[in-house]
Amino acid sequence: MHGQSKKVALSPHQVAWQTRHGHANSFVVVRGADLDIGVYMGSSSTDLRMDGIDAVEAVSIFEEPYDWGRFWALTAPSA
Repeated sequence: MHGQSKKVALSPHQVAWQTRHGHANSFVVVRGADLDIGVYMGSSSTDLRMDGIDAVEAVSIFEEPYDWGRFWALTAPSA
């Protein structure tokens, strides 16, 4: 993230990919300075880059100790 603005440092290429594949279950995963892990829908990548994490509602926030089972169930569910 960039400084106090909490903008996510996504490259234009990453935003373009997320925009093109926004119909799929794609995510942006951000670890904050407090070590919380925020999971955001990939379709929100433009807003995350331009406006920051405070402008976008997270799908889920994971705090330490992380529940990796819940994280993987959300981001990579089995069929």
